[in-house]
Amino acid sequence: MTAAPEEKPALSWAEQSAAAEKIRTETDLTRQQAEEELRRRAQLDAPEMAKAQARAEAIARKAREDAEAAEKARVAEAAAEQAEAERVAEVTRREERAARAVNIGVAAALLVALPLQLRAFWNPDRWWEVAVPFVLEGLAWVFIRQAEAAITARRMVWHYLAGVFACSAFAATVNVLDGVLHPEIGPIFGVVGGVCSLAGPGIKVLHEFGARDKQAKATRAERKLAEAEAKRAEAEAKAREAELEHKRKVEAERREEQRAATEAQKTAEAKRLADQDEQRKATYPEVWERYEAILAANPLGSISRDRAWTDAQRAAAHPVVWDRYTMLVTAAPTSVKPAELWPAAWRSVYALPVGQTPETLRAELSARAAVDEVLAEADYTSEKAAVDDLLTHLFGGDDDDPSGTRKGGRGGPGGSPTTLGGKGQGGPRSDDDRPLEEADLDTVRALADELGSAAKLSASNIRKRVGCRPAYAIRLRDAVKAERGIEES
Repeated sequence: MTAAPEEKPALSWAEQSAAAEKIRTETDLTRQQAEEELRRRAQLDAPEMAKAQARAEAIARKAREDAEAAEKARVAEAAAEQAEAERVAEVTRREERAARAVNIGVAAALLVALPLQLRAFWNPDRWWEVAVPFVLEGLAWVFIRQAEAAITARRMVWHYLAGVFACSAFAATVNVLDGVLHPEIGPIFGVVGGVCSLAGPGIKVLHEFGARDKQAKATRAERKLAEAEAKRAEAEAKAREAELEHKRKVEAERREEQRAATEAQKTAEAKRLADQDEQRKATYPEVWERYEAILAANPLGSISRDRAWTDAQRAAAHPVVWDRYTMLVTAAPTSVKPAELWPAAWRSVYALPVGQTPETLRAELSARAAVDEVLAEADYTSEKAAVDDLLTHLFGGDDDDPSGTRKGGRGGPGGSPTTLGGKGQGGPRSDDDRPLEEADLDTVRALADELGSAAKLSASNIRKRVGCRPAYAIRLRDAVKAERGIEES
């Protein structure tokens, strides 16, 4: 059987109180730490929060200012619209009242003037004459409507107004004469009837066309100003057109001059090239044939004249190398430049660097031998001859040496020099015309055999082999060359 778990002893009141106090203390400490962290964070974030708050307040203030400005503008615009509406309404009311007053005045004048005209034209025998007053009044109103249309269309209006005045003046004259000629009417009433005949159309004209006539006059002034402005603009346009035409003419002349200069330059260049071709063809016929062949072999414009002439000179001077070169160019890949193949073609033919041939190499070697000979001859100067004479006088010549140890300028055993002269390779000799010794001639003949030809003999290599002075070496060389020349010929 498993043993029953041990029961924990119950905590005492004091222990429970201590545990609860500990928990409260830890809770308060945690809360204080959290509050302290919040305060610290608030202190750290305070500048940024202040800046953000300031920005928000500035944005809000700007929005309020913009809203207030917009509201003020709206109120001002509404007030202006209201004032304009009131002004328009007042103008409309005044115009309506004026129009009613004009109509009343016209009707009143017509009530006074028309009966007088009807009485003046009434005749029981010719009753149809009573239509004349109506015709006069009708013509007057027709002319008034025509004048209104002319002003609206911005046409001449004075002749219509003249027609209105003529009809009114005729009716007024009839009324005045009727009053003067008939005492029962009286001149005063006749004059009043004449005035009414003129007043009715006059009031209508003054009311209907007064402001329009003023506007028409202003429009005519504006039209004159516009006409002047149009004339000025037309003059400016003509001036600009003339200036542009002059510029176009100058530009065309300049282009023509450039074209003529270019054509002249091309003609001169073509003549120069033709003269050059004629000169080349006459002076270098072989090169010219190669030149034409190279130009024909290359596409038009793919090779310049100078390059073709250079290649033609190469081909004429070195035809074998040129044939090899053209073979390599044809077989080479496109990535290889043709100029890089000329050295390869030269080496393939002559096995030498570009510019060297066996003939030029042979001439160079001969020139070097000649230079060595000249240098060897130049090494025996008058001062050395004087020193040799002095040493011969002091120590004696080859005849004074019976043992022959200084033969050929060699002294002492082993051929070590015993005197100065000859670069330390032989003793001094006073007589350069002494007979050539057979042993020295044999030595030079052997040297010529080693070199392969007597033409390669020089004073320098003879001195090195024989050990004598330059004059004696030259005599030895000339003797052997003369012998070999007789033998070889």
